[in-house]
Amino acid sequence: VVSTQSTGKLNKEALVKLIMSGYMVTYAYENVFETFQRDVENMKTDVIESQKKVIKLQDQLLEAQSENLDSVKKTVGSVVGETVQQEIKLYSQAVSKTKATPAITKEDLKTVMKTVVSEEDRSRNVVIFGFKEVEEEDLTAAVTGVLQEINEKPKFEAARVGRRKSNHCRPIKVTVGSSGVVHQILIKAKALRNSDQFRNVFIDVDRCPEERQLQRELVQTMKEMSAKNCDKHFYIHSGKIFSRDRKSRV
Repeated sequence: VVSTQSTGKLNKEALVKLIMSGYMVTYAYENVFETFQRDVENMKTDVIESQKKVIKLQDQLLEAQSENLDSVKKTVGSVVGETVQQEIKLYSQAVSKTKATPAITKEDLKTVMKTVVSEEDRSRNVVIFGFKEVEEEDLTAAVTGVLQEINEKPKFEAARVGRRKSNHCRPIKVTVGSSGVVHQILIKAKALRNSDQFRNVFIDVDRCPEERQLQRELVQTMKEMSAKNCDKHFYIHSGKIFSRDRKSRV
């Protein structure tokens, strides 16, 4: 600290040097302060820009999620719409072949929608035939045993279907999570032929009443053909009867 008394003892040249030294120090600190202030302002600007980028990215993410959701909704709507349109088209074609051509009524549309929903429900079902029916049976354990035999462990619900009759085993309807699981079960169901425990158990798709009637007729025809041709092995595939030589059967 330079006091008034001490400056009085300095000569003019020393005093000038002292004042210049003080000025240079003040100027240097001023420059440092200005540089620091500019750096702070730049940092604030960078932070604001970063925040803007984050907000922009968030907006883009929300927009992408919204677009994906809309896309899924459109896809589902399109699939359902196409299914309904196909059912209506088939119905219209059937009506056009008759002498009268009545207009499609609300009841007709309800029938079409009911058919679509019913088919969608059945696509998640399989039906197990030939499983012995007993009093107070545990269907969950029974079905689990059959599915484990073909290395399948899906979540399911099971129930006997049809009226109970003496000396008759009602089939078991099994509902799983998706049509994909049904496909896997049906592919592996042939392995039950080689099972000692479930050799007489058969797994098939869940058919509507009309399809079940057609299947019964095909089975009856196939039995008659098999009785007349013992050297042939007959089987049903895609609603038709096929045969091959028993010797060539693997």
